[in-house]
Amino acid sequence: MSPARALGGLLLWMTCAAVFGQDDASPVSWGPQPGNVTWSVQEHLLTWQTPHLDLTLDPWITFRHVVGTASSAAEQSLAEPWDNLRGARFEAQLDGVWEVSGSLEELQGIPAAWDLLTVADLSALPGWGRAKTTAGGRVDVARARVRTTHVRALGPRDSLSWTVAYAPVSWGDLPSQLTFSGLAASFPHGSVAWQRPTWAWSATAARWTGTERGPDGGSTESLFRQTDAAWSSSTVNFWPSASLGVLAGAARVRPWVGESPSDSAFQWQPWASVVASATAEDSGLGVSTEWTTLQGWGLSAHWTSDQDLQCALSVTRLPEATSTVMQNAGTPLSDVLRPIGTDEAMWRFEVHVARTWERLELSGRGVTAGQARAAEAWLGWRAQGTWPLHATVGAEVWRASNHPYLPSKGARLRVGIAHRLGMTPGSPTFDAP
Repeated sequence: MSPARALGGLLLWMTCAAVFGQDDASPVSWGPQPGNVTWSVQEHLLTWQTPHLDLTLDPWITFRHVVGTASSAAEQSLAEPWDNLRGARFEAQLDGVWEVSGSLEELQGIPAAWDLLTVADLSALPGWGRAKTTAGGRVDVARARVRTTHVRALGPRDSLSWTVAYAPVSWGDLPSQLTFSGLAASFPHGSVAWQRPTWAWSATAARWTGTERGPDGGSTESLFRQTDAAWSSSTVNFWPSASLGVLAGAARVRPWVGESPSDSAFQWQPWASVVASATAEDSGLGVSTEWTTLQGWGLSAHWTSDQDLQCALSVTRLPEATSTVMQNAGTPLSDVLRPIGTDEAMWRFEVHVARTWERLELSGRGVTAGQARAAEAWLGWRAQGTWPLHATVGAEVWRASNHPYLPSKGARLRVGIAHRLGMTPGSPTFDAP
């Protein structure tokens, strides 16, 4: 689904929710309604209030100059060495009961080595999905994220919620999640969830898009091979700082017209995941783990200090690659895990560090998986905060072998300015938009 179609669906959904979500005694109001629109450089850029709608809009933009190792040995310098990331995020409330949020973002620039280590084709970029490639290893890619949720109280301790979204899903607390990641490419899904103080249950149905083009050709999402998916999860909180979750689901590749649905290639394929986490609140130390039937298992330890210092170290065991069912738009539904061209079982080690001061944010991460290595570090300094403006600098180094888009080793430096802090195209903001 393209960003334009996603936003069109959002507008239709907001209209239906506004009309049919009203009290039966209220008259139905069609078309735009008068309201109060305010602009600000100190709070939200735009605030729009009507009798049925409260909406806020915040843009963000980043420009960076990129220097360092070219994308291939044939290039002597980086062609058009600029990163241009821009977008906007909105949050809205309809009739006081429907929560709607989303973002629309675009990247024109050079992907980070962290993401390129895992892709066989630049037309599928982790965290974004389908991309258009240009000269010099650059990409032009956009993504949309939309989520609508309605929560209804069932009593003093229970609530029931419905969610319709074109967005990724998050599961588990590992630095690189093995089943579902909140930084993956968006896909349409709907879910229902029952929440209690110490227990939660949810069921989800989704549609993923593959890379195989249908017999009719074309480039729209509906003409690529589709996958139906469904899963259910349950999470128990034993006490405020420990939890256990179980997820089970299945996916089925959809046949084209003329193909036999009874063929073994189109049968439902099950999978499961178990996650657990615990934190010692007094010391800030914690552990997280995940085991899956398709993606292996992982264990991480993390520590948060009173001085806003965060550290995490994780180890993941990846099994031999035998299934591609957990993919959407050519990229994993999980965080990026396996270097391209490696199907054998391997160990993956990862470290994350972040530190926040009053006007300064520093963060970095490093990974080793098989023979591939990559590390990033970035820093943002808030020059002024009325209309936030940050000066940013980031560095990346990598080592790879027989890669289609990266030399065997290299380094790059990115220097720029940002309204919202960002450094790597694959994850363009410090917190997920």
